[in-house]
Amino acid sequence: MDEQHVPHNPQESSRQMYIRHGQNYGVDPNRMAALSTTYGNSTLFRRWGATVFDCIFFYLGYICFFISVIQITDRWFWPLAIASRCILLIAFFSYYLLLEGYTGYTLGKFVFRIKVVTGEGKPPGFLKSLIRTLLRLIDTNPLLMGGIPAGISVLVTASRQRIGDLAAGTYVVKVRDLEPISKKTMKRSLFIFFTAMVILGASFVNAIFILANSYAPPEAPVSKKEQSYVSKDGRFQITAPLDWSTDPDREGKAEIAIFNPYIQKSVVVLSHSKKQLGNITLQQYGKKAENNLTKEWNLSSVGPVSNTTIHGYPALEFAIKGKKDVDKYITHVAIIETEKDYYQVLGYAPASKDGRLKKELHNIIYSFREVRH
Repeated sequence: MDEQHVPHNPQESSRQMYIRHGQNYGVDPNRMAALSTTYGNSTLFRRWGATVFDCIFFYLGYICFFISVIQITDRWFWPLAIASRCILLIAFFSYYLLLEGYTGYTLGKFVFRIKVVTGEGKPPGFLKSLIRTLLRLIDTNPLLMGGIPAGISVLVTASRQRIGDLAAGTYVVKVRDLEPISKKTMKRSLFIFFTAMVILGASFVNAIFILANSYAPPEAPVSKKEQSYVSKDGRFQITAPLDWSTDPDREGKAEIAIFNPYIQKSVVVLSHSKKQLGNITLQQYGKKAENNLTKEWNLSSVGPVSNTTIHGYPALEFAIKGKKDVDKYITHVAIIETEKDYYQVLGYAPASKDGRLKKELHNIIYSFREVRH
């Protein structure tokens, strides 16, 4: 309704006693309380919309944060889960405490054109905002009765206050009913909002970049033609696609060492004579190999060990996640027992690409066989 029109509604007349063309008359420190009594239920829907908007903002931020953390650590375990939730709680608390305390807005309130103020129409400040934020964990917690206590409080109180407002002595009013803010306050508010949006935007772009790299389209199919790589002594071999070749950097350290020069993936085969090892079982040899491999990697973790057979030979199979320098890798390990020897067949792939490369590495590892002369 046009504010220049003189209404017959007594609530609108009361509002115009305090607001006229954006200017507040009088110096009554409780004039916002009187203004709030003129609002109907529409303010409840604005507050609800602002709360939903802020929750969506936080959920998006948390998802982006979650994706980034997983990319950095390459795993998700309980200490990290607890730490991430603590960070989220601190961010949630600071978001309302600082934004509402020093500007009267959150992003949601800014969009829905409502503002938290004291009885004089000023931003609440740190202490009052602290009280509101602490009680927010009770009356507007989406995990605790879904904000029903706040809704009931806004409906039944004359000044449309939730529990946190009643305790802090604050009010939520429509921006159009406030006098224009100073340029200094406007600049401070814009800076805070701009910073928040930049942080969210950067997190979102980072998450999209990570997903794009992690879930890139499958590699172009490779020709089904394969070539065999035989050990130096001619006792065993593995088979790999034609785009693989001998790895010159590891050739002198393993009986067989191959890699794909275009993508970071490689396979090596090591062997140990049973005669030299003495009386040792497959499980014991596998445990020894596992210990040696984990020493090569920082922050390594070993997956479950499973029994299998490869070309009729009994074998153990497991994976090791680890970090070397700044790169994270997954090593797929097969420990194979033949009549005279134990073998380690190791397939390496970057952790971020393991989902796409695992099948190919599995096929190469399972192609292992001894050569019968």
